[in-house]
Amino acid sequence: MQIDFTHCPGGVADKDELHTSFFSDTALAVQRLRQLEKASFSRVLIDDAGGLLANMDLASLTLRSTQSIGVLVSHWPGIVAPVVAARQFAALDQLGAGRLALRVPPSRDLRETNDDSGLVATLGRTDEYLTLLKRLWSNAQPFEHEGLFYRIHGGFVPMKAADGADISLQLGGLSGTALKVAGRHANQFELPVGSFDDTRRLIERVKAAAEPFGRAQRIRFSLPVLVGEGEQAWQLGGASERAVAALAGFVELGVTDFIVHGLDDADAIAAFGREVIAVVRKAFRRHEPTVAQRRNQKVVLRQVV
Repeated sequence: MQIDFTHCPGGVADKDELHTSFFSDTALAVQRLRQLEKASFSRVLIDDAGGLLANMDLASLTLRSTQSIGVLVSHWPGIVAPVVAARQFAALDQLGAGRLALRVPPSRDLRETNDDSGLVATLGRTDEYLTLLKRLWSNAQPFEHEGLFYRIHGGFVPMKAADGADISLQLGGLSGTALKVAGRHANQFELPVGSFDDTRRLIERVKAAAEPFGRAQRIRFSLPVLVGEGEQAWQLGGASERAVAALAGFVELGVTDFIVHGLDDADAIAAFGREVIAVVRKAFRRHEPTVAQRRNQKVVLRQVV
């Protein structure tokens, strides 16, 4: 079983935007990225407050400075036209030889509203946008499109992504409409922080939403983890053992990627890689796990350390 760990620079699990301190010093950022790679992190999340262009620049820096670590770039549909976005991301994926993934968060405009009609419209736009991105990454000839939200004449991207239309898409959400969009498009579903029982129920809902599209067994699941704060986060007695035990429980439920927040110190990164990443991967390399007996416990990852 493949278990991945995604590093979230400078952020915390309940914030929508991440701090930029990780990348503010380019030389230090490159050093940290290589430390993450050495510690066996799979990806780094890039979600700069500067927007798409800043994210593209930081993703390019990451891909040029490393050999194996992937980039998970946050991108809100509607910021740029689908053809422009498809070209930019295809070129970036070519640079990284397939190491690019896109994270599609909830719309910024809907974060503070309970407007159901606005949510449905926004998710409808997201659905159409992602459909067009995948078509632009794979079509051999220009095409025409006139939809509810986008109109394209002669849509074509000459430089395709490294794996065609297979750039990984990470989505989330809790509403029925959000789950339907994720069921159609997501390679990876981003779960909220929650208990074992909450996580199990949401995974079941996502798989049910993906079933009509024949994708119930194709979606992987990602979960945010707040591992602690301060330089000594992974030198505290028993911290790594508790983290491994909690993460293992979620792996047994079907989670195969952890978005790790609160871990920027170089020594802490190295210790986390040695004491947590390596141990969790070793535990699940030997056998396919059974469902956790403790899945009904109300344990929240935020309380691990």
